[in-house]
Amino acid sequence: MTMVPAKSRQPGRPVRKDKKPAAATGKTSSELTAIVLVVILAGIPFALGRYFEFSYPDPFDSAANVYSAQHILNGAKIGIDEKPSAALGTLLVNILGVRLFGFSEFGPKLLQSIMQACALAAMYIAIRKLMGKLPAAVSVIIASIYISAPFIAKFGNVKEQYMIACMATAISLFMLRQSGGGWWYSLLAGAIVSWAPLFKETGASAIGAIGLFVILQPIFKHRTWKQTGIDIALLLAGAITAIAPLYIWIIGWKVPLSLPYSFAWEAVRGFLPAQQTSPQADTYVSSLRAMLPFSEQWPRVLRFYLALCLPVSLAAGSIIARFGKIILKLSGKLLPDSDRCDYDRFVPLFAVWWLLDMAFVWVSPASYEQYYLPLTASGAMTGGYLIAVWRDKLIKAVLKTKWVVTGIGSLVLMVIMCWHIFFGLPRSPYSGVKYPEKRNGYVQRWNEIKHRRYDGWKGPWEVTGEYVRSHTQPSDKIYVWGWVPGIYLSAQRFCPAPNAFESEMHARPPQQLEQIVDELLGYFNKEMPKYIVDSRKQHLPLNRFKFELWPIVPAGFMGIQKSQLLPNEPQIIAEFEKQWEQMTRERFGDDEARRFEIMGKFRKFIRENYDIAQMFGDCVVFKLKNQ
Repeated sequence: MTMVPAKSRQPGRPVRKDKKPAAATGKTSSELTAIVLVVILAGIPFALGRYFEFSYPDPFDSAANVYSAQHILNGAKIGIDEKPSAALGTLLVNILGVRLFGFSEFGPKLLQSIMQACALAAMYIAIRKLMGKLPAAVSVIIASIYISAPFIAKFGNVKEQYMIACMATAISLFMLRQSGGGWWYSLLAGAIVSWAPLFKETGASAIGAIGLFVILQPIFKHRTWKQTGIDIALLLAGAITAIAPLYIWIIGWKVPLSLPYSFAWEAVRGFLPAQQTSPQADTYVSSLRAMLPFSEQWPRVLRFYLALCLPVSLAAGSIIARFGKIILKLSGKLLPDSDRCDYDRFVPLFAVWWLLDMAFVWVSPASYEQYYLPLTASGAMTGGYLIAVWRDKLIKAVLKTKWVVTGIGSLVLMVIMCWHIFFGLPRSPYSGVKYPEKRNGYVQRWNEIKHRRYDGWKGPWEVTGEYVRSHTQPSDKIYVWGWVPGIYLSAQRFCPAPNAFESEMHARPPQQLEQIVDELLGYFNKEMPKYIVDSRKQHLPLNRFKFELWPIVPAGFMGIQKSQLLPNEPQIIAEFEKQWEQMTRERFGDDEARRFEIMGKFRKFIRENYDIAQMFGDCVVFKLKNQ
């Protein structure tokens, strides 16, 4: 730099400084351009997904989480006045969101959005450092598209969304530590990944991937045993620090919630002699598996894999590419030091995470669409390796035409593979039935939101809730039978019983269903709900008769000419109960017939104490007599 004599400087005039070298300026500009492009291309689907979630209330999972959170904030004691269906992590995030933003889905969905945005940012930074700009950009864009895809993302505030944010963030932080970052990355990674199973047990996939990867590093001479010991200690310290307050809260205050990681003990018990898993696990998974055979499950899972073919193909291609490179080296066709990349060693981390996510969707025969969300994030991250391999081939090739054509062709194929995600699916991945018109794409959800905003469209469950709200006082209690908790949010009312909704009536053993019905009626006799709503929602398995509180008799049954509500006449009711129970036994077996018989107590309670007030679509509203 040219020195200016002090006496020659003019007072108040700034000293001229050297400009940055042109190369440095160009590099900075290139970096900024890359980041802006990624923010735009990943931000558009992410923003659309959040717009859909905030604009469309969820009648199911999200509403149940918010209801439990608000009830607890109102003073309901956990396990006594409120028995939440949400897992511990989901419940706590919803309590925080509702505490900050009120009795609505806005708060939890906002927190979910922030967590996912942080996860995508961490993913980009980690892959960018390890593999470069292009693999990072492609991975983050694909992850953003699929975690926001309407056909698997539902309406937001579901446990899988929170779990994905924790897993992706933790894996990214761990990558930064392993690629030369500070010790605090491992500490944070351990803390964040330890929370993933608190939203859903399958979050253990990221823990398993990190654990196996750490052990493999000294074996393959990537890190020393001392470094590995430090990594393990830091991960454990982070996990203990993050989880310990929950143990203190649950044990110290005797909160009747499952302790964190109690599911791991239950899994171990299942393999021990003369031991069984928990009654809850036996009830849901085992009962459903008996009702939903594997012959129905495997085509469903494969249809979802096909619908998610882009992240699945990229992840599978990355694993194949890595194995191919290993085989070539072992066969001597590739020199040990040639084509060597530092990021090669991270493929086992990505692959184990993704393969576990792929495997965990087989655990429950229910195969709900949100179960497939995690494998898209891990698949997108794993797929970055394949992009990096192609990029390196292009750079090193003397004749680049082949690799340029391959890249262009791959880009076109990627667009084709995710076309239906934006413009709609022609058939249901769940049932395989062809839709009358394409559904569940970004375009279709946009049109649905437009109709809601400009045409005032609302679902029957929303209208039901608004009707109940306008005909009750805030202190009045209501009850909604079935899994449509959104009616509570629409009505802004609460239930006098701790179990405010039910979705497993066909999967529970008869004795357990009887216990639930008896408990409900016991609470109702103490404090009668002013309104009871029968959502008449179909539950798994979908071939069962609905357990209606006031049956709608189909045309042709008992000589009835058209479908109608069962007349409230003792003789007709007795004959209906007898014939319907017999038909249920013949079609679905003794257990289902017993469940129908148990539900007879509930039906009798409704007939004796309530009148039919209104029907909105499938929802039947019953009003307490003499009110």
